[in-house]
Amino acid sequence: MKDHLRVNYNCLCNFYLLLLISTLISFSSINSQPIAEGQNKFLGCAYSYFQATNFEKYWNQVTPENGGKWGSVEGIRDQMNWGEAATAYNFAKSKGFKFRYHILVWGNQQPGWIEALDSQEQLEEIEEWFAAVAAQFPDLDYLEVVNEPLHDPPGEGNGGYIGALGGSDSLYGTGWDWIIKAFELARQYFPDSTKLYINEYNIVNSSTNTAKYLEIINLLIERDLIDGIGVQAHAFSTKSASESTIEENLNALAETGLPIQICEMDIDGIEDEIQLEEYKRVFPIFWQHNSVEGITLWGWRHGLWRESQGAYLVDDRGAPRPALEWIRNYVENPPPPIPNIVSPKNESNVPRNPLLIWNQTRSSTSYHLQISANSIFTAIVKDTVITDTTLQIETPLGSNFRYYWRISSMNEFNESSFSPFSYFITSNEITDKYELQITTDEFQLYQNYPNPFNPTTTISFYLPENGKVSITLYDELGRLIKQITENYFFRGNHFIKFDASNVASGLYFYQLKYNNICISKKLVILK
Repeated sequence: MKDHLRVNYNCLCNFYLLLLISTLISFSSINSQPIAEGQNKFLGCAYSYFQATNFEKYWNQVTPENGGKWGSVEGIRDQMNWGEAATAYNFAKSKGFKFRYHILVWGNQQPGWIEALDSQEQLEEIEEWFAAVAAQFPDLDYLEVVNEPLHDPPGEGNGGYIGALGGSDSLYGTGWDWIIKAFELARQYFPDSTKLYINEYNIVNSSTNTAKYLEIINLLIERDLIDGIGVQAHAFSTKSASESTIEENLNALAETGLPIQICEMDIDGIEDEIQLEEYKRVFPIFWQHNSVEGITLWGWRHGLWRESQGAYLVDDRGAPRPALEWIRNYVENPPPPIPNIVSPKNESNVPRNPLLIWNQTRSSTSYHLQISANSIFTAIVKDTVITDTTLQIETPLGSNFRYYWRISSMNEFNESSFSPFSYFITSNEITDKYELQITTDEFQLYQNYPNPFNPTTTISFYLPENGKVSITLYDELGRLIKQITENYFFRGNHFIKFDASNVASGLYFYQLKYNNICISKKLVILK
């Protein structure tokens, strides 16, 4: 009996051992290459001892988390400890990953001895520091020259060397002279192939901070000292920010013409579902933005800086949490392009049951439409998914009220970000949409389908009696473009195919005349 139990016990142990090995192999094989492999943007991560395991199976850009900070490298004057920074750099180069050095000038984690020096000695040490980094890492892709100038500058108690770099106004009278000097030194010591970046937090959630940040950036642009903009996306800044706020601030930065990098991103969530939903809300805004050239997560395994907030993306076994699985699926199976709103677009005197029109997008199977009573979409009055590119509102909206609407594209894998919103202000009018609900004994003109279209669409109408019908196409200025039909029709339903091959893209109106009735509707040609 004992031998029998021993055999069963051994079999059970072997079974669980095989199960464990199988599970580990499964985790490894699923994540066999970086998520953004072959994409036109990088998806990277901060690199440290705790974050190094299986790094190359998920991320294709490297930033040393703490090892490149001046206080970490030169805690004792003239004794350089490149340790973690060198490990990260060599790892990136061996894998062919982009490498961003973090950081030259900052008001935190600075060497304790620097503040006791006079300004001249401080400047000499700063230049020695720049030269040492350039010599140690000759092939940097990106370099963060100044970090957090708005929130953590190297003033008194934080390095104390702003004066050594020219202070606020001592060199150029700009209010930000010390930043300009830091970038001048970076241009001097680093090759042209190293792109110079600035970095800051609480930007994407604040138009006020964005404006201040742009003041600095534009001073650097004027002097040809900057190659890109870094913004942080820590959970404490994105969680309270609406999608529209984040996008508006990104757009403001993008107007400079410089590329943007999301330098430090994390999403909190002890509970899987909370983290997953916030990634779904925030990540696409950054990933789909045309000016964003890459995203760097600020850790992904246990041991990252927001450990207690649950920002890690793998569990205790090393298995991906749902948010990490979603990120891979999202990046590898990108959503359709963001649709463009066609009509109504920032218009007034719009009927209470307007016809909403947007353009068709490649690879989309449906569209997600929202109407809100405010521009941050916290007062949703309609939220629906449809397969067409038009939607006639059936239940009338309030009269003389400003509404906001936006649209996203969907396919079997993912949903795009929402389009920039447009608004419309309703009148008291309710349009002839309600003719579609009356008896078939009355005349009806239906909305053409498809709409928008290229190059053909169908215009349909119902006649309660025989009669002469003309359908004419006009442009937005009321100019005659084309006579679609002019003929005698019998009572009943009729379908007219309209070929717009020789008509330019744009918004038009087709007008039907029948007896004493004259009705117009919009159509959109997209080529």
